[in-house]
Amino acid sequence: MLYFDNAATTKISKASLEEYIKASECFFNPSSLYAESGKAKALIEDARNQILKQLKAKPKSTLIFTGSATESNNAVLNAHITRKDKKYIFSAGEHSSIYETAKKYKDNGYNVVFVPLNKNGSVNIDALMKELDNSVALVSIIYVSNETGAINDIKEITNQVKDFNKNIIVHTDGVQALGKLDVNLKDLGVDYFTMSAHKINGPKGIGALYIAEPNKFKPFITGGGQEMNLRSGTENVPAICSYKRAMQDLKIKDYSKHKQAILDNFSGDYVLVSDNTCADNIISICFKGVRGETILHMLESKGYLVGTGSACNSKAGHNRVLSSIVGKDYIEGTIRISFGDDVTIEDCKNLALELSNAVKEYRERINK
Repeated sequence: MLYFDNAATTKISKASLEEYIKASECFFNPSSLYAESGKAKALIEDARNQILKQLKAKPKSTLIFTGSATESNNAVLNAHITRKDKKYIFSAGEHSSIYETAKKYKDNGYNVVFVPLNKNGSVNIDALMKELDNSVALVSIIYVSNETGAINDIKEITNQVKDFNKNIIVHTDGVQALGKLDVNLKDLGVDYFTMSAHKINGPKGIGALYIAEPNKFKPFITGGGQEMNLRSGTENVPAICSYKRAMQDLKIKDYSKHKQAILDNFSGDYVLVSDNTCADNIISICFKGVRGETILHMLESKGYLVGTGSACNSKAGHNRVLSSIVGKDYIEGTIRISFGDDVTIEDCKNLALELSNAVKEYRERINK
């Protein structure tokens, strides 16, 4: 099988897996008092410091390890959506872990605003800035869309928001940005940055949250006081070490030729959502009059694994993000292709041909 769904998850690298196994030997609880536990604690601190340094974090900032990016996103929202007389701003293109949490607060009477998207899935910055007023407490905008690859100018958004009011908290879900963009946290200026290991060839079940000013963060999970009393629960030392190795091996990869090979070798009519301003590792392409799920299984039978959109939305029965930027007739026929290291340009050409054939066959079948 050739895997073209790397926006959903990536294969753990050999080096990260070896690091996980090696660190598993240091099985001691980092919170215990004997010397062996101190070694486990040291592994965690080394990973934390390595990642903060690599991402050029602000002085006095920190990073906590979480169970997932979903937890990290929830932690930020639950820490800062606290008053009904304040406004909380999000894009309509947020990952479900942001969108559904914000919607829950909105349904409970909080002033939550979802800003509309441009045609490629990026947030409409003009509409966002019009929402700024003295009641705004939090702005959370995804860095790179998990649906379309659209890149939001987080530095510019943060600068404009902070120029309006320096006390507004700015968060970005940066999960899809690592390995695609050069992330400099000090330069971005955000208060929070969410990360996940399994999107960069690390293990599942481990995420992280960058916190620029720890004194402003209210813990989401309380208990034994681990992670500087910011996230309780016994630390997953092997996963943390494996995550560190995935970050050490992280390189910005150019998939523009892969993307072009798909587009050059596909025949038939479609709507391309992922334009040339989007991250080149994701293609969101929509076909009228077909079912994306059926096309997915037709391609699977030929040895190609693709997506139909965010895996976190696959059970919802609709695509919330795409419904705001493409016509209703196209939403059901969405295919998301996302690249990783294991596929070649030739593989992309062959996938495009198989995709062309699948769409043609489907249309012929339903039009009989």
